[in-house]
Amino acid sequence: MAGLLAFAGCGKSDKTRTKPIISGETARQNFKQVFPAPTPEQQKNIFKVSQGIRYRNYPDALAALEGLDSDTSLTEPQKKAVADMRASIQQSITNAPPSAPQ
Repeated sequence: MAGLLAFAGCGKSDKTRTKPIISGETARQNFKQVFPAPTPEQQKNIFKVSQGIRYRNYPDALAALEGLDSDTSLTEPQKKAVADMRASIQQSITNAPPSAPQ
Protein backbone atom coordinates (compact mmCIF):
# COMPACT_ATOMS: atom_id res chain seq x y z
CA MET A 1 0.00 0.00 0.00
CA ALA A 2 2.80 2.43 0.89
CA GLY A 3 4.47 1.68 -2.44
CA LEU A 4 1.36 2.65 -4.35
CA LEU A 5 1.13 5.94 -2.48
CA ALA A 6 4.77 6.68 -3.23
CA PHE A 7 4.21 6.14 -6.96
CA ALA A 8 1.00 8.18 -6.91
CA GLY A 9 2.89 11.26 -5.74
CA CYS A 10 5.59 10.99 -8.41
CA GLY A 11 3.49 12.37 -11.24
CA LYS A 12 2.64 15.64 -9.49
CA SER A 13 5.99 17.28 -10.15
CA ASP A 14 5.51 17.00 -13.92
CA LYS A 15 2.30 19.02 -13.77
CA THR A 16 3.96 21.95 -12.01
CA ARG A 17 6.93 22.22 -14.40
CA THR A 18 6.88 25.14 -16.73
CA LYS A 19 7.08 24.28 -20.39
CA PRO A 20 9.56 26.14 -22.58
CA ILE A 21 7.97 28.94 -24.53
CA ILE A 22 8.21 28.04 -28.20
CA SER A 23 7.62 31.62 -29.31
CA GLY A 24 10.49 32.72 -27.07
CA GLU A 25 12.84 30.25 -28.72
CA THR A 26 11.71 31.46 -32.12
CA ALA A 27 12.34 35.06 -31.04
CA ARG A 28 15.87 34.16 -29.92
CA GLN A 29 16.68 32.37 -33.18
CA ASN A 30 15.30 35.24 -35.26
CA PHE A 31 17.20 37.73 -33.10
CA LYS A 32 20.51 36.02 -33.86
CA GLN A 33 19.79 35.74 -37.58
CA VAL A 34 18.95 39.39 -38.21
CA PHE A 35 22.32 40.59 -36.90
CA PRO A 36 24.75 38.74 -39.22
CA ALA A 37 27.47 41.43 -38.98
CA PRO A 38 26.75 43.64 -35.95
CA THR A 39 28.67 46.81 -35.19
CA PRO A 40 30.83 46.69 -32.04
CA GLU A 41 28.13 48.55 -30.08
CA GLN A 42 25.41 46.21 -31.36
CA GLN A 43 27.60 43.20 -30.58
CA LYS A 44 28.05 44.43 -27.00
CA ASN A 45 24.29 44.82 -26.53
CA ILE A 46 23.52 41.47 -28.21
CA PHE A 47 25.94 39.80 -25.80
CA LYS A 48 24.28 41.51 -22.82
CA VAL A 49 20.85 40.36 -24.04
CA SER A 50 22.13 36.81 -24.40
CA GLN A 51 23.74 36.81 -20.95
CA GLY A 52 20.68 38.41 -19.36
CA ILE A 53 18.45 35.69 -20.75
CA ARG A 54 20.88 32.90 -19.93
CA TYR A 55 21.19 33.94 -16.28
CA ARG A 56 17.58 35.20 -16.00
CA ASN A 57 18.80 38.73 -15.40
CA TYR A 58 15.91 40.20 -17.32
CA PRO A 59 16.40 43.86 -16.32
CA ASP A 60 19.90 43.83 -17.86
CA ALA A 61 18.58 42.12 -21.00
CA LEU A 62 15.83 44.70 -21.35
CA ALA A 63 18.33 47.54 -20.84
CA ALA A 64 20.54 46.10 -23.59
CA LEU A 65 17.49 45.86 -25.86
CA GLU A 66 16.81 49.54 -25.19
CA GLY A 67 20.37 50.24 -26.32
CA LEU A 68 19.76 48.33 -29.52
CA ASP A 69 16.38 49.96 -30.04
CA SER A 70 17.94 53.42 -29.88
CA ASP A 71 20.34 52.53 -32.72
CA THR A 72 19.15 54.50 -35.75
CA SER A 73 20.90 52.18 -38.21
CA LEU A 74 18.66 49.18 -37.46
CA THR A 75 16.73 47.70 -40.35
CA GLU A 76 13.01 46.94 -40.10
CA PRO A 77 13.65 43.18 -39.55
CA GLN A 78 16.13 44.06 -36.78
CA LYS A 79 13.62 46.43 -35.14
CA LYS A 80 10.98 43.69 -35.28
CA ALA A 81 13.42 41.15 -33.78
CA VAL A 82 14.21 43.57 -30.92
CA ALA A 83 10.48 44.09 -30.27
CA ASP A 84 9.81 40.33 -30.40
CA MET A 85 12.69 39.68 -28.00
CA ARG A 86 11.38 42.32 -25.61
CA ALA A 87 7.93 40.67 -25.70
CA SER A 88 9.51 37.26 -25.10
CA ILE A 89 11.43 38.54 -22.07
CA GLN A 90 8.31 40.23 -20.71
CA GLN A 91 6.48 36.91 -21.07
CA SER A 92 9.32 35.14 -19.25
CA ILE A 93 9.10 37.66 -16.42
CA THR A 94 5.35 37.15 -16.18
CA ASN A 95 5.65 33.33 -16.21
CA ALA A 96 8.63 33.14 -13.84
CA PRO A 97 7.99 31.38 -10.55
CA PRO A 98 8.07 33.67 -7.50
CA SER A 99 11.50 33.97 -5.91
CA ALA A 100 12.10 32.27 -2.59
CA PRO A 101 12.17 34.52 0.49
CA GLN A 102 15.64 35.13 1.87
